[in-house]
Amino acid sequence: MSFPIRRLLAESNGQRVPEVPQVLKPVELSAGESLAGLRREVGGPRRPLRGASREACRRLEAVVDGLDLHGMFAKQEAVVDTTAGPDDLAYAGYRNGEETDHWWIGGDLEHAFGGAAPKVITLLVGAGTLRGRRRPVARTEKRKFPLELLTSERFLRSMNEPITSIGFGSNGHQLGTRESFWLLAGSVAKLVRALPGDGPKVRVVFRVPAEEYWLPLLPALQEEIASPELCGRWFAKTRRDRDLFVERFTGILDKMLGEYRNRVTVLACDALDHLGDRLVGAVARGEQPMVSDLHGELRETDELWKFVLSPHHQEAVRRELVAERRFAPEDPPRLDGLTGLVNATDVVDLLKYGSGGPAIVVDEANAARRMLGLAERFAQRHPDGAARMAGIGPLGKILGGSWGPGGPFAQFRGDSGHLVVLDPVDSSRGQRVPTGDLFSELYFVR
Repeated sequence: MSFPIRRLLAESNGQRVPEVPQVLKPVELSAGESLAGLRREVGGPRRPLRGASREACRRLEAVVDGLDLHGMFAKQEAVVDTTAGPDDLAYAGYRNGEETDHWWIGGDLEHAFGGAAPKVITLLVGAGTLRGRRRPVARTEKRKFPLELLTSERFLRSMNEPITSIGFGSNGHQLGTRESFWLLAGSVAKLVRALPGDGPKVRVVFRVPAEEYWLPLLPALQEEIASPELCGRWFAKTRRDRDLFVERFTGILDKMLGEYRNRVTVLACDALDHLGDRLVGAVARGEQPMVSDLHGELRETDELWKFVLSPHHQEAVRRELVAERRFAPEDPPRLDGLTGLVNATDVVDLLKYGSGGPAIVVDEANAARRMLGLAERFAQRHPDGAARMAGIGPLGKILGGSWGPGGPFAQFRGDSGHLVVLDPVDSSRGQRVPTGDLFSELYFVR
């Protein structure tokens, strides 16, 4: 017998009234039902799972077996993202106390978990989710636009006034970021607590974008539509945000891990981290760093950067991606320019950490899939071919909205410290709940 799973649906009506917090409506999802672009499929003796759902469950079982996870009980059920195009994303169900949670699993699992038992597992957490939910916006006196547009030469030529400020989005945006901390920390904690007592140590690399948010400003600095003072303030803000986010994420993770905390080391950096001081100093001295300067310096950093930035390897990977995705609805990840440098950072991190044991991306499923798809192609061309990598994409319990800033939450101006949860029977009534309390109830490991 299949029981419904309980979720919350983010309502968008009325969210532009400043006094109204985000409203969430309790919903249930039974076998075969669809909601907010997701369909729940449940298998059994008479109706086994098929296609993407069956493969998702098989992959979850491979992770459980490969890492010898204890108390991680996979279920014959999956939630399928019906908006993901021809390659459906399917999230396999597993038991978390009395609840059913879901993970997407990606990567070459036989290679990732085959061979000798690892001494260290590295979890690369959050970069894709935070990129999606924290998209910087630049403003001039007359308009605002996504900061990433500054990487386009055509857009730069259209600029006829200086940038006056840079920031992030509305309260819905902040809610999406806060929820991601709980969602990701819950998956990390579940994995760590399920490892055997004499199992590997866990290194958590919490990848909060900072330096990569600086890159779009470099062309604007050269065109003198961004001042050194503006750049300096932006550099400082993103670093302060990173420190704050690491503190919040680590605090949540500590609570979830409890006595298992001594198994885990948390780092907060990525492969671009060491360039930060170099860029801060250069801009303060009035210099105008170029992309070619950054590429040259990174190639001298270590052999991995030299390998990933090699034009020969990049062109081979680019051709393979273009051929594979000829009929796909979205373009393959770029490898050139400033955008390519961010993608190369993901590859370098996966190759670096995957050489000493499995490197597991714990992130939004689409982002994790893109990172793995790119990194695995470089790994196949690397001389030692030793990098082991996989991906876990946890499915959130708040549905609605679309992928992007805010996650499932509406773009509203109201109170982000509380959420209103409607009565499941009488939707005209609701309870005002502190945001942290609700996220803890939804995502705490049981």
